[in-house]
Amino acid sequence: MNKFLVFLGDNFLAVLVLLSFIVILIIYERRKGGTKLDTSEMTRLINKGDPLVYDLRSSAEYGAGSIAGALNIQPSSLVKGDSLFKATEEDCMILICSTGTNSSKAAGDLMKQGYTNINVLSGGIINWVQSGMPLVKN
Repeated sequence: MNKFLVFLGDNFLAVLVLLSFIVILIIYERRKGGTKLDTSEMTRLINKGDPLVYDLRSSAEYGAGSIAGALNIQPSSLVKGDSLFKATEEDCMILICSTGTNSSKAAGDLMKQGYTNINVLSGGIINWVQSGMPLVKN
């Protein structure tokens, strides 16, 4: 333990810079992909409002079961003017994928296009199923 404290004292500036970068990275990662929702928050949002729910998984995965009311769309179609993507900049959207990774990336791309009210299901469909929430066959 004494050697660790000596190391910290000798390399204080380097340790401080490292910790600063870690904090900045965490803040950046949390902001880049829209608001993360757990299953109960998502259910509440769907029941309270009328969000556009987009399932970004493949057609086969979507056909095996998805969240009620979700529309299947590929991430490449999430652009203004696409015939499948009808959202306006102010619409409330929820993006879903298998694990939450692809939907976070897509949410970041939508934010760059000027969309403001984007939500992502944290953990994706896997988290939804593990929470005991129902899927509907499409």
